[in-house]
Amino acid sequence: MMKGETVLISANEGNIITSALFGFMGVYMCFIVFIAAVFIALFVFWIIAIVDISQRKNEEFPNPQDNPKSTWLIILLVTLVIPLAAGISSIIYYVNIIRKYPRKNYEKLSESSSDNDKKE
Repeated sequence: MMKGETVLISANEGNIITSALFGFMGVYMCFIVFIAAVFIALFVFWIIAIVDISQRKNEEFPNPQDNPKSTWLIILLVTLVIPLAAGISSIIYYVNIIRKYPRKNYEKLSESSSDNDKKE
């Protein structure tokens, strides 16, 4: 090919290139939406963990002598700097604390509200 020559692309070749680019963009957009959904779900887990820590008494944690409420709060707040680490730490908190040790106040509140409904 000489300098200054123009290369003509046929209409068919242009369509193939355009289709390939749009196909790649479609896959890329699906990937971005999936990653965004994962990070939103991890952020929701993080918020659930922070709310649970703030409402849970220190005695409701396993081994309350070691001050686990402050420890978990520090872990969750420090890992917020790295979003993936915040999500993973909140899932670990959910599995190790919320599922194994449900809050006693929540059970009492639900019982008292059902008792109030029966009285009225």
